[in-house]
Amino acid sequence: MTDPSLSISEQVADLLARMTLEEKAAQVVGVFPGMFMGPAGPDPDKMSELIPHGVGHICMGGGLARRPRELALALNFIQEWLRDNTRLGIPAMVHNESLCGLAQDSATAFPTAIALAATFQPQLIEQMAGVASREARAVGINHVLSPVLDVNRDARWGRVHETYGEDPFLCTAMGIAFVRGMQTDDLGGGTIATGKHFLGYSYTEGALNQTASPMGSRAVHEVYALPFEGAIRDAGLASVMNSYSEIDGVPVAGSPEILTDLLRGQLGFQGCVVADYSAVARLRRPHAVVATDAEAGVLALSAGLDIELPTGIGYPSLPDAIRNGDLDESVLDLAVERALTQRFQVGLMDSPTVDPDQAKAAFNEPEALELSRTITDASLVLLENDGTLPLGPDAGTVAVIGPMADTLRGLFAAYTPAAALELFMAMSQGLGGSMAGVFEASDDADDSSTSDPTLDAVTQVFHSTGAIIDPAELDQGIGDLYPTMGTIADAIAQYAPVTSIKGCDWTRRDEDGIDEAVAAAQTADVVVLAVGEKTGWVGDATGGEGRDRKTLELPGAQSQLVRRVIATGVPTVAVVVSGRPLDKAGDLAGAKAILQVWHPGPEGPKAIAAALFGELNPGGKLPVSFPSGVGASPTYHGHKHGSGSSSDRAYVDGPSAPVWAFGHGRSYTSFEISDLALSDTSVRAGDVVVIACGVKNTGDRAGDEVVQLYVRDVVGSITRPVRQLAGFHRVSLDPGESCRVEFDFDTSQLAFLDHNFELVVEEGDIEVMIGSSSVDLPLRANFRLISSLKLDHRTSFTTPSRVDERR
Repeated sequence: MTDPSLSISEQVADLLARMTLEEKAAQVVGVFPGMFMGPAGPDPDKMSELIPHGVGHICMGGGLARRPRELALALNFIQEWLRDNTRLGIPAMVHNESLCGLAQDSATAFPTAIALAATFQPQLIEQMAGVASREARAVGINHVLSPVLDVNRDARWGRVHETYGEDPFLCTAMGIAFVRGMQTDDLGGGTIATGKHFLGYSYTEGALNQTASPMGSRAVHEVYALPFEGAIRDAGLASVMNSYSEIDGVPVAGSPEILTDLLRGQLGFQGCVVADYSAVARLRRPHAVVATDAEAGVLALSAGLDIELPTGIGYPSLPDAIRNGDLDESVLDLAVERALTQRFQVGLMDSPTVDPDQAKAAFNEPEALELSRTITDASLVLLENDGTLPLGPDAGTVAVIGPMADTLRGLFAAYTPAAALELFMAMSQGLGGSMAGVFEASDDADDSSTSDPTLDAVTQVFHSTGAIIDPAELDQGIGDLYPTMGTIADAIAQYAPVTSIKGCDWTRRDEDGIDEAVAAAQTADVVVLAVGEKTGWVGDATGGEGRDRKTLELPGAQSQLVRRVIATGVPTVAVVVSGRPLDKAGDLAGAKAILQVWHPGPEGPKAIAAALFGELNPGGKLPVSFPSGVGASPTYHGHKHGSGSSSDRAYVDGPSAPVWAFGHGRSYTSFEISDLALSDTSVRAGDVVVIACGVKNTGDRAGDEVVQLYVRDVVGSITRPVRQLAGFHRVSLDPGESCRVEFDFDTSQLAFLDHNFELVVEEGDIEVMIGSSSVDLPLRANFRLISSLKLDHRTSFTTPSRVDERR
């Protein structure tokens, strides 16, 4: 195909010079493998019809088979067919989701992204991504559509669980860690990561999926672009996916200002931009900025969107656009050059197939399963506790009540094998709805179908309501995926006698089962309320893509269930399973303790039970603020001076300050943070200040504390945040043990865009704050920047930290 003695750029140029327009266009579109599957697997005749010139991406390739060896064989067949039956024999990229582990039935599963952020341990996320990368490579997947680098500050949005939370510094640190683990130091041994959704997708009008992003230019650059820039400059992020939304009247998929000027020109991105599914088609409908799909293809490619996914709607017309003079061939050549370069970088051009007999060995290694449990343990956040927890061996009979008590499905987020199983069970039953994120018919659209039958099949089940899949049947299928997994009630039963009553469904307002639940509570010594929100794509999910909410209360009849059970007076502990903040302050008033467990995945029940009975001391911290009510959204800690929620600014009908603030999380022990010290109190802009403090476990149990460093520009020429997270370090201490935590804070992180829109660090006073949450900051000091500094771009995105002087 090419001369391997040449450099990658020379081999790409050689291929490009030999390609026809149709072959070039084929390399910048994707295909669902289901479109060419026959009864026995990939059908060569269908492949000849659908992809005669080759194809750029095999979309969601992990869904071809459930077992690693069979998946490797299927993907090998496709790659061999492309090699032997297309003129140039160019292999295809194979992509898959990998938000919380490779989204493939046999892969190691981890908690969802918001739970990963709650660990405040980027090194664990890097290890997790490394596991997913090795499993992906073993079966022939070389590109994942993760991580989500959106900064989210509005709990109404359905995809909060996919993010690393509200703080750009935390999102950046976690994103960098994910990309490093996934891509490794060399793409030849790693898997391409995709940062998404560039840009501003998580901040939309009304928190509705895909609507306009009403943000100012400074927010775009300083908040929402920061995690992407960090992943690009510090970890070499190789792929970016566009946002569905528009910014200032221009859909991102057709915006050269966002996809080229900002992404490549200012942030230094050099990889491939891939389309979020059907983003090119959405330029025609619903955005209505072009009249035809062909025009949409020209607009998107010219803006800097290299590859149309999941299938070709606008890009197959690119050859005609070039022949008609509507597009310069050099624009297509640039996109193809980027696509081919990455095939060489991941080693696909030399070795398009994998050894199927070695695939299984890479999956669910003992170390990977242990890591999943470690991350799950570290992600649990103890919101409240009056001393009822931990329960002791004499706790007596425990009534586990609520829709999360005996479910497997509820413990998994979207973009997991469990959620995918539910989706495809719904598809097989032909249940209806509309798909957010793939295709959505507007009221004035005359046709909601696409040219892709696979997309149309999926469209039928999105946005459907009600429990459309039998829960027992679904849980049986999930149990087959995770044979050692039990329910929350099962796990608690390992510690104490248990009675388990659902009481109500996730979303239905039927209260018929509540009387039985109350009766069970009255005969128990302790109640564990297992409540929350199901996240997914179909059925009774109230969280997930396109599952945005205008309330944050517990869904369905759960609020009534909670109030009546608590009213019995039996000591009640709440375990809340959700991917976003829910309005729990009112619903759970009277609960003796509240444990936030996110969507923990297969290790969740064991971790929850261990935490309830004291084998595990929860040490996670909130990566998002919990608003005082839906009307207080968005709520976040790093608001500007003069803005945001605070104790001295309230609504006429209630407080504006969050119920639980960013960084909050209790423990079964107590900690003292003291002795703040700065290496210097007068430094030049761009210098590093070493900031240190002491931490001591003053309680009688071992536990973890996350020491959090915040800074504040006391006076700025542009309004600045009241606090910026600038560092964090999670430390484990035995009773009575102490240590010192040191941070190497690079003052260039204080840079912002001035009146001239230049990136500067301004001379002046900087306040340093250290504590255990964004509102518990007992240690404070100042240093002064004695000079200013102008930067071409940011150079520091994380703050190195270390533990010293343990005693």
